[in-house]
Amino acid sequence: MRAMSYKRPVLIAGCAGLLFYLGMFLMNGHQYRERTGRSLDSDQAIRSFSDLQQSLNNLSKVLRAFEQRQDAMQRILEEDRDTQRKVADVLKQAIQEQKEQHHQEVPPQKKKSSQVFPGSPLFKGWGENLSEDEQKEAQVLFEKYGYNVFLSDRLPLDRPLPDTREKGCLTKTYSKDLPTIGVVLIYLNEALSVLKRALRSIIDRTPKHLLKEIIMVDDNSSNENLKGDLDAYVKSLEEQNPSLRITRVRHTEQKGLAHARVSGWRAATADVVAILDAHIEVHELWAEPLLTQIKADRTVVVSPVFDRVNFDDLKVIHYFPAAHAFDWALWCMYESFSPDYYKLNDSSLPGKSPSVMGILVADRKFLGEIGVLDEGMKVYGGENVELGIRLPWNTPCPIPEIKKQKPLDKHLPERSTDQTPKKPEDHSP
Repeated sequence: MRAMSYKRPVLIAGCAGLLFYLGMFLMNGHQYRERTGRSLDSDQAIRSFSDLQQSLNNLSKVLRAFEQRQDAMQRILEEDRDTQRKVADVLKQAIQEQKEQHHQEVPPQKKKSSQVFPGSPLFKGWGENLSEDEQKEAQVLFEKYGYNVFLSDRLPLDRPLPDTREKGCLTKTYSKDLPTIGVVLIYLNEALSVLKRALRSIIDRTPKHLLKEIIMVDDNSSNENLKGDLDAYVKSLEEQNPSLRITRVRHTEQKGLAHARVSGWRAATADVVAILDAHIEVHELWAEPLLTQIKADRTVVVSPVFDRVNFDDLKVIHYFPAAHAFDWALWCMYESFSPDYYKLNDSSLPGKSPSVMGILVADRKFLGEIGVLDEGMKVYGGENVELGIRLPWNTPCPIPEIKKQKPLDKHLPERSTDQTPKKPEDHSP
């Protein structure tokens, strides 16, 4: 269409030029006749018409060449339109396919039906959006460690914790003139990320002038990443905290919890020693209330109120202050404080307890004076009872919150978190 619009004015111009040329020819002939009084002779007319014919032929060639160029341009334009139409069709088809693919995606809630391990405790309330490969990886780690290491490896080492302290604890203040503390972490084939998180939380949430040292007691772990990888991480912590002493104690054979705790006590040099499991995280102001109690009376052994960290989703479950106790099978459990305690109507106050549930904080020298623990004791839970015999009344402090996850040995049942004297469920495979 566009080429035709160009042809019309060209033809009109050509015809106008032809008429103009004929007019000029006739006018020249007429002028010649007026000047000379005679008409052009035949030879001159023939030459004039020959020149006219040659001019017309040249004009015709120009017109044909112009038409050819116009036809070529028309073909190019048509090919360009075809190309644009094809591109538009391809884009339209791609958009349509993308929309169809989006509508065909499986909703997240339907992934529950594709569980690889429907009977595993790990996936009862967690992991619904995991792929099959991720489920397999998570299950293998769960069977090895007894808690969700797949998730732990993906959580920040300095993750924030909910503040579960009693209301009365939020307004308490503590003296800066407190004894120094050394933290002993006992572990056996613990997950590397869990151990890193314990170290990170202790360093970040303990005042530097109080935290003198961390003693890491490895009861002969076989995991390779607890050697080179852990050594590298500890070295980085030492570089970041030059005033902090980090001591490594490695047993050449597995000697048990009681012996490992005594090994940590022997390596400590701080005024107060806190013997903790390695699968813990601590709150801000966790150390100050404990040190305040010991500063007031060096003969007390204190234990913090520690919340539970779920083995599957690693969420913190708030626990209320309670006395630590044990039954005839040496199973630890929670009991109420004495009636006099509740008459005070202040849950931020420490209460007396007949036992200590695994985690203890004491004056280092005084602990040595009473014999620490029996290193030959092999019965699980026996260390909870032993201090109850050595110290008839122990004092758990409800102010700090320490997060406990799982027992060190996955073949042993978890310490009771119920307030009734019964054996806890074992979630370990």
